[in-house]
Amino acid sequence: MELVKVTEEMMMEQDGKRVGGDSDHWIYLTNLKAYNEGFLLGVYLHFPFDEEDLAQAYQTICVGNEFVDEFGYSYEEYFITDYDVPFSVGEYDFPQSLAERYDSLEEYMGYPDEVVRVIAENRDAEVTIIELDDTGVSDHEKLGYALVDLGYYDIPEHLANYIDYEAIGRDYDFGTSGEFVNVYYIEFN
Repeated sequence: MELVKVTEEMMMEQDGKRVGGDSDHWIYLTNLKAYNEGFLLGVYLHFPFDEEDLAQAYQTICVGNEFVDEFGYSYEEYFITDYDVPFSVGEYDFPQSLAERYDSLEEYMGYPDEVVRVIAENRDAEVTIIELDDTGVSDHEKLGYALVDLGYYDIPEHLANYIDYEAIGRDYDFGTSGEFVNVYYIEFN
């Protein structure tokens, strides 16, 4: 293995590059030793990413035993200084774990980040997402209309104007474990 001496110019040139997937979600992976030396040397690692992308990110920010400073000490450690993903990220989280977490939420990535964030907070729950429309005034009333439209309740057409949709939505909400987020009701089973 050939050792590479990391210079200030190298750090300046490499900082802020983009690696990984094609989504708008990313973590900013930073070289810890360089940071402690007063240099910001990081890479925007976009989701979804795989082992090859992660290896490229480490290479870009000079993390690995082959990268050494002027005294021969290697640049081995990294941390996460910033992120834009719909779940919480700690500065010392493992990127592989974050990639797996992102992949587990991929089917929900078409929804707004607030919806994905709520789903991510309830990791092991089975999720049902009910889209609400502008019918009704309160969230419970919107939920009531959506439940009837989805066939949860069979209301004869001639009685539709006499139904208390807010009560239907409220009773359903109280009987389940769910949360209103934007124009969605997210139910956790």
